[in-house]
Amino acid sequence: MVKSDIVKYLIGAIIIVACITSQYAFNVRDFLQQIILVYIAPSIIILFLDGKNILLNSYRNFKAALKYGLGYFGIFSAIGFALAFILIITIFALDPNSQQIINRPNPLLNISPEFAWYMIFLSFIIVGPFEEFLFRGFMFGKLEEILGNIHWIYSAIISSLVFTVVHFYYYIIFGNIALVQFSQLMMFSIGMCGAYHMSGGNLIVPALLHGALDATSFLMIAIPNFFIGLNLKLLLILVGILVGIFSILGKK
Repeated sequence: MVKSDIVKYLIGAIIIVACITSQYAFNVRDFLQQIILVYIAPSIIILFLDGKNILLNSYRNFKAALKYGLGYFGIFSAIGFALAFILIITIFALDPNSQQIINRPNPLLNISPEFAWYMIFLSFIIVGPFEEFLFRGFMFGKLEEILGNIHWIYSAIISSLVFTVVHFYYYIIFGNIALVQFSQLMMFSIGMCGAYHMSGGNLIVPALLHGALDATSFLMIAIPNFFIGLNLKLLLILVGILVGIFSILGKK
């Protein structure tokens, strides 16, 4: 890997983090401005910087991507749940007052049912595709190329840490309880990195899974029956766990 590739990667990584975190630094509240700043602007820059090959490979090996996407999503979701359980018990034991914080509403989900339908749509066409392009396609994929023959899990951990850190607003809202959300984000990201790696660069399946996971959260708000959205989310995770057990772990 030549030095120019490393420089381009560092520039791209800085741009992605800067664009995402600047919405908090400059208190950007306009929804359209947030979309442009967080998703569209960095994606255009990455596309011209080093992103064309990412898009060219994004449709390949769909069958393998579906198997590994669901499988790794399920496996790492299960790990995330286990970590979240351990963290909640530990945090509550060390700080009993934190039990009151966990019930604080998430501002991202503090929206009207009408706007929640809008966010379901955007989860599939904006959030899932753009975040997967930026974090799995570029942050993970290009780092894996730079590290060469080193196992993909190391690139996955590094890029997933960045993916988790840019969601630092959870810490502002929930304090130490945010470690629970961070564990979920970290495990989800590693799972999508695994799907991207095993499929040879497919982004369609990770984008769909990402969009579906976010959409089920908004569906809990969009319709009166909260449990429909929750059950769909749990069903998606359960399917992923079963695929992971029988199609991935079973073969090993």
